[in-house]
Amino acid sequence: MNESLDQDIFEKSCLIFGQTHVFIRTLPSERLLVNHFVILTANIMLVFPTILLNAVSIITIVKSSQLKSKICYFIILMESVTDLTVGLFGIPLFLIFLITGIGKISNCLIAILAYRSSVLPIGVSILTLSALTMERYIAILHPYSYSTQVTKKRILTYVCFGVVVMFGIVILSLAIEGLIKRFTMALAILFFTSAAYIYTKIYTVVRKLACSKNELQDSQVVNNLTRQKMFIQEIKQAKNCFIVVICFFFLCFLPVIVTNVVAGSVNKYKLQAIQNWATTLGLSNSSINSVIFFWTKTLLRKEAIKFLKAAV
Repeated sequence: MNESLDQDIFEKSCLIFGQTHVFIRTLPSERLLVNHFVILTANIMLVFPTILLNAVSIITIVKSSQLKSKICYFIILMESVTDLTVGLFGIPLFLIFLITGIGKISNCLIAILAYRSSVLPIGVSILTLSALTMERYIAILHPYSYSTQVTKKRILTYVCFGVVVMFGIVILSLAIEGLIKRFTMALAILFFTSAAYIYTKIYTVVRKLACSKNELQDSQVVNNLTRQKMFIQEIKQAKNCFIVVICFFFLCFLPVIVTNVVAGSVNKYKLQAIQNWATTLGLSNSSINSVIFFWTKTLLRKEAIKFLKAAV
């Protein structure tokens, strides 16, 4: 890496893998500086709840044989691990990047890597949520093939492979301009399109079964009282998963769309501020996931409280 002379007093550029990268190291106005400190403070405040909420979720599921034996909770466990990674690495890396915006760190490589690596867990969350969405689809629409189609090994292999690919994209993006943006947008569009199809199918099935008691009684999916209760539980899980996907859309995907829309109408310093807020919203999703997935469930909440009381 070869650092060049400053383009001006506000920016610094460097050459990484043959690609010129520019980052803002000093903000040109007091208003932008105040906004920058607000973003910095917001991310510092995010660290503690993100780590605490997801750590308790992980420990509770691992310690409960009833919970960890179920595939659905195993995927929730993986999502909690991903969200914990956001608290331990994603947000701290983004904080390092934000500090470069007030002139404290001038190393270009650190700034660029910190920013791009900070969004890596968000990409992994897409993979985990897609696995959970597919699991819900099979559990409700194809329950008899669930045990053979959905296994912990398959899910773990899928997510681990995705992590390796995402990490490779981050590294390659240093040499190929716009790669990480194009890849992330393509991944997000594919995920939300498939999720929309799956939840529409689930809604259609649930609606059809709810419209007629005779259909509910004659259904091959729910043909007795026990199966009815199990089916209702599966629907509740799908509902929570759907809420998480919607939150993910509004916190992680929609801000990126807005940023791209306004990109041509604002200067690069204001655009960077908007991008920083978009990233902050995306990182905050890791705390919200835990609340929706874990703390809204009576069984999980009771197990967590029991664990916390024992720890104290």
